[in-house]
Amino acid sequence: MIIGFRAKGGSISETAEFVNCSHAAVVKVYRAWQNGTVQNQGRGAPRAIDDIGVRRLRRCVRADRRATVEQLTTKMNQWATKSVSQTIIQRTLLRLGLRSRRLVRASMLTIVHRRRRLEFARQYSSWTSAEWRHVAFSDESRFMLHRTDGRWRIRRETSERNHPATIAGTVQAGGGSIMVWGMFSWHSLGSLIIVEGTMDQYKYASVLADHVHPYMRIVFPQDDGIFQQDNARCHTAVSVRAWFEEHQDEFPALPWPANSPDLNLIEHL
Repeated sequence: MIIGFRAKGGSISETAEFVNCSHAAVVKVYRAWQNGTVQNQGRGAPRAIDDIGVRRLRRCVRADRRATVEQLTTKMNQWATKSVSQTIIQRTLLRLGLRSRRLVRASMLTIVHRRRRLEFARQYSSWTSAEWRHVAFSDESRFMLHRTDGRWRIRRETSERNHPATIAGTVQAGGGSIMVWGMFSWHSLGSLIIVEGTMDQYKYASVLADHVHPYMRIVFPQDDGIFQQDNARCHTAVSVRAWFEEHQDEFPALPWPANSPDLNLIEHL
């Protein structure tokens, strides 16, 4: 108020009378403002963990991603001059966006896997969308008929534990499963086949002859198609490699880095 009143042309006496303070206080505040030393004071109680403590907490989390709030609190109190509670640590973690989450499931990649994935990326990084339209992607997947991983989450009251709407039924051995194989390209979808039991080299050879070969001949009549498959054991068997060598002039197989399902477009289909 002092600075605003003085800025509008009020004298020291008029300002002192307006804000009900002494002349000396008006002079001190206005001079401090002119010198750039007037700061807007923070409001509310200071945080229980200062900036140094926040950085230390981040380091603790990065050093051990699986540490519990209780363990983090113990570590923080080893260095803190003032002890903090688990509640404060929990609130600070939430403020920093460090929430407890499930681990992301991903393929285990060795150094060799990573190097080959990088080589693959560098080799095909310059490909245009028009070039990728000549690739037919394929894969097989097994689906459980009943979800049994126990990861569903619901909200209920304590008394609703046995309410039908809050119970997930279970069956032995997951209730069975079904394996399917499919393929597609930019041009069209291919066959979706139910595989009896597990896919082996003999069943896969039948799939290649009865479904892959006709599809590639129809969709890519100029023999400019490329077939993608992963490195599953049934795909790399001697008999399967021999089959692709026989049809190399019609459609070659795309070299594929091991443990790279995330690169396969069919994962999103």
